[in-house]
Amino acid sequence: MDSNRRQHRTVARDDSVEATLFLHEIVMTADALQEARAFDGESAMHFETRSRLLRAIERCGGAPTFSDLERLLGMSRQAARGHALEAARAGVVELFQAPVDRRAWQVALTSSGRQALERQRKPQLAWMLTLLNGLEPAPMRTTRHVLRVLRQRLERYDKELRASQRGLVSAASARR
Repeated sequence: MDSNRRQHRTVARDDSVEATLFLHEIVMTADALQEARAFDGESAMHFETRSRLLRAIERCGGAPTFSDLERLLGMSRQAARGHALEAARAGVVELFQAPVDRRAWQVALTSSGRQALERQRKPQLAWMLTLLNGLEPAPMRTTRHVLRVLRQRLERYDKELRASQRGLVSAASARR
């Protein structure tokens, strides 16, 4: 029985090390992708703030307010507003007053913004094929599945954490 427990602890420790290495490799790869340059020297993937802003607007499925962008981009309302104003000057988004609340401003993609999103989704084919050369589709599908599950779990955990923090704040306010 004692040797069984020792073996179980060793397996658990080995699994823990492997899991840590796995997550570390994901982070290092994500960092490398953020810094990657295509053959023309341009950013190979699009992670800069403007690209994140356009994706957030699209993901929202409509015309988010500055407050919505604050939440979607994980930045202050003022920073989200500043990035939206900059994007409007560049012509990739348009700003308009919310019909329900004239004090609120909404942000929508322009046709230029939608075209920019399409370009962002398609890394240069030659660069992408060189990067993925020799990788078979089946392991890529499996890896994509694993990464999607991890992302969904992280998103769910974040949502639950924010909800519990709101509950703690509400409970603290009620006690006052």
